[in-house]
Amino acid sequence: MLKYFLYSCCFFSISLLQAQEIELSTSETKVFKDKVSATAQQSKTIVNTFVQLKHIDFLSNDIESSGDLYFKSPNIIKWAYTKPYEYSVIFKDKKLYINDAGKKSDVNLASNKVFKKLNDLIAKSVSGDMLDDTQFGMTFYKADKFYIAKLSPKDQTLKDMFKQIVLSFGTEDFLVSSVKLIEPSEDYTLINFKNKSLNQPIPDAVFTN
Repeated sequence: MLKYFLYSCCFFSISLLQAQEIELSTSETKVFKDKVSATAQQSKTIVNTFVQLKHIDFLSNDIESSGDLYFKSPNIIKWAYTKPYEYSVIFKDKKLYINDAGKKSDVNLASNKVFKKLNDLIAKSVSGDMLDDTQFGMTFYKADKFYIAKLSPKDQTLKDMFKQIVLSFGTEDFLVSSVKLIEPSEDYTLINFKNKSLNQPIPDAVFTN
């Protein structure tokens, strides 16, 4: 199950509309990044429902799952899958806590480079606070009702996991509305976020494994 979580990248996604993408100018990029950064700094808590699609080339149908995402600044995250099975992962206190239908385990992030990178990536992608990260080459576009940031990892650990990361942001709220994680094989995970709730109290019990 943990292997499935890694392949699915847990995270967090919304469908990228196939509208024409227009690359932002240098000045437009600066305005966009400033607005995303301001929104990320103001986002102390985020609660979303999500639908996740895992595309594997040799499968005729994408694998669909759904659940709830909880984020508490700066880097406490819970992905609670509810369909087609109950499964949750919590990134907290430098550990990854896993609850697979009542079977619990944990991983020390401090001693596992891959999981630590994954934790940092998820936290920043959920909040949108990754657009000045020196670990990525970036290009920015606008398409219909979304801004799109395409990130190419420079860090070898991330590069081994992802060929490209595509973030979509609403043009009105500048919040992350989808994350698409493209693997070197071209398989990908697409996570669409819905029903956003921002800066509402989240009970501590939510992050208890």
